Amino acid sequence: MNIFKISALCLFGAAVAFAQQVPEATPPAAPAPVPPSVSSDSTVSLVAAPSSSSEVAVFLQPVLSSSSAAATAEPQGKTIFDSVRGHAYNPYSTVGAASTVRDLVEKPSDINGQKFFYVSPTDRLGYTAFPISDGHSALLGLDNSPIGNPAALVLGYANSFFGLALNYSVSKAWQSDSETERYMRFTSPGDNIALYLSIPLSFATIYANANWLTYDLSVKSKIEGKTSQQDFSEIKGNLGLTGGLGSLNYDGYLSVIRTGGTFIASSGDKFIDSTGTNTYLGSAISFNIGYVALQNSNARVIVGTNNSFSVRFYDKIDVTRSDHIIGFAIAPNILGEVSLFENWLAFAGATHAINLLAGDNDKISTTSLLEIASRDETGAFAGIRYQRTNWAVEAQVATSLLNNPFGGFNGNDMFARFGGFINF
Repeated sequence: MNIFKISALCLFGAAVAFAQQVPEATPPAAPAPVPPSVSSDSTVSLVAAPSSSSEVAVFLQPVLSSSSAAATAEPQGKTIFDSVRGHAYNPYSTVGAASTVRDLVEKPSDINGQKFFYVSPTDRLGYTAFPISDGHSALLGLDNSPIGNPAALVLGYANSFFGLALNYSVSKAWQSDSETERYMRFTSPGDNIALYLSIPLSFATIYANANWLTYDLSVKSKIEGKTSQQDFSEIKGNLGLTGGLGSLNYDGYLSVIRTGGTFIASSGDKFIDSTGTNTYLGSAISFNIGYVALQNSNARVIVGTNNSFSVRFYDKIDVTRSDHIIGFAIAPNILGEVSLFENWLAFAGATHAINLLAGDNDKISTTSLLEIASRDETGAFAGIRYQRTNWAVEAQVATSLLNNPFGGFNGNDMFARFGGFINF
């Protein structure tokens, strides 16, 4: 046998050996773990024939309709308590609870990344947060002044470094008569402007705000060149730090307030307001804490206390003497949340305040005051939230609803507060 025959025989043997090894090396391209095609029925589809029983769990999959797939994603709401909430939630400001829409105004850096629409018919307000470019978000709110009837416009902006917000409501009127040389300006209660700033840090958030508010009718007049003024306004500011350490959450801040309830006559004489209690300089240090005492995937309970130490220095006007009052307030509170059925979440809470007061504010040198008392009765609330993937509604139960479930059909509010979200 010549060399060519020997070479051919070797080549043929190698080819046979190679062909026998191919099926054991890698199986033919199998469509394994490819999602099954969606059909209108909930059926079972065999994607590829398994070679062992262990592969049945991988390849034997249910084919879900689009509605079934959406339902599969929704139960995540049963274990998520910290989505942005409405005005029905946490009225007692328990620290560590989920942020509310109004919290986003007070700490506007939290606006960053938010995308929702919220409206509350009972509170007569609406908010929306949306991205304006990559890494930048805005907030638009139609709300109300802290007191009185004026409506308020709320504008907010945030990025990853800071957030700003403006709350503005105006109610002024100007009246003039050139013949009698009479010029007057009226400012109604609720005329208000407030600015908010917050900066997120690696361990906490620092925030500050300032607010000017007219709390009673104020008038400035100029008649025949003589000016007089009646002013009922306050200006206040806060500087604080909020954050959390594990299950413990905190919010501490310093407040300063100056109120003026005065009348300045055309002669220049200055008089205190008729009640004598609204003209003072005040300062307070507050430190609020909340501790997540109980929590699992379906429920949590937060126990907390909101504490404040304050002092007020009342003005010395005309013949009256200055006065002061020192106060220390402790407001223990609790908040509980639990998931009920699929997509349902219930929440409730309670609080009351214990106050210690020392000093006086009656402008009389021979009197003094020392008092410790629980102010008001214990307050409690209960509410419910129904949430889906893209929307949610919240309601806070009113006492009237508990006494008369059908009272809302007689013109009364069935709920103390009610609002809804559209989430994006």
